[in-house]
Amino acid sequence: MSKTTSATNISPSEERMIYAMQLLGDKTRYKMFKLLSGSKELCVGEIADQVGTSISAVSQHFRNFEMLGLVNKERMGQKICYGLNSNDKVVKQLSKLIK
Repeated sequence: MSKTTSATNISPSEERMIYAMQLLGDKTRYKMFKLLSGSKELCVGEIADQVGTSISAVSQHFRNFEMLGLVNKERMGQKICYGLNSNDKVVKQLSKLIK
């Protein structure tokens, strides 16, 4: 049996980063994150047009981003818009990798 060392323990913040990287392993979600990293805020319809997918698919993908706290959601009348949570450590690290 092998001993567990502190080097093999994964912190909650590392687990969050791993999950975020898994999300970005999907080409559509990667494109969406990259698109937002170059913009302040975009509405779901704009994102769908630029990524080439449906509005419902974009909304579904953003639920995952929301669960991790990577994005901020704002309702503007009938539209729902998203922006990256620029204060988040994981967002900052991922944005550096993508640019």
